[in-house]
Amino acid sequence: MAARKPKAGAPLLFSLAEKQIVALYDAGVLSPAVLHHVIAAYADSGVDWSATATLKTVDKHSVQEAVVLTMMPGRALRSAQKDFLSVVEHLTGNSAVEETEDDESLLAQLGGNDSDGKRTAAAKKTAPKQKSAGFNPLVGARAVGKG
Repeated sequence: MAARKPKAGAPLLFSLAEKQIVALYDAGVLSPAVLHHVIAAYADSGVDWSATATLKTVDKHSVQEAVVLTMMPGRALRSAQKDFLSVVEHLTGNSAVEETEDDESLLAQLGGNDSDGKRTAAAKKTAPKQKSAGFNPLVGARAVGKG
């Protein structure tokens, strides 16, 4: 997918979004739901999300790192910019960046890191697991009697 060309006010819009996200993070109210609403507000504005961050949070993180820490807790900040762009792309539903290289760690997590790209014979022989019905909070529930 090709990256969208940023509009003329994109640096100003990124600066505004950066200020909002950093302020919410510093106040301790930045959650995935809040971040979704903030990013969604800029979805069709043409913000250049790959711009360089200028502000730092109180714990010395950039806006990209703050977003990654919020949306992917426990994830290492080795590639915060790339993870940030993935989060923005997910939240806006748009392609924020053109994919030019494969992420080897992601490929290893998703399908293993086979040298020839083929599944092993043992993996082919195993039957697919039966899908679980999942958690149902109403199983075993009783009606509350009026009394």
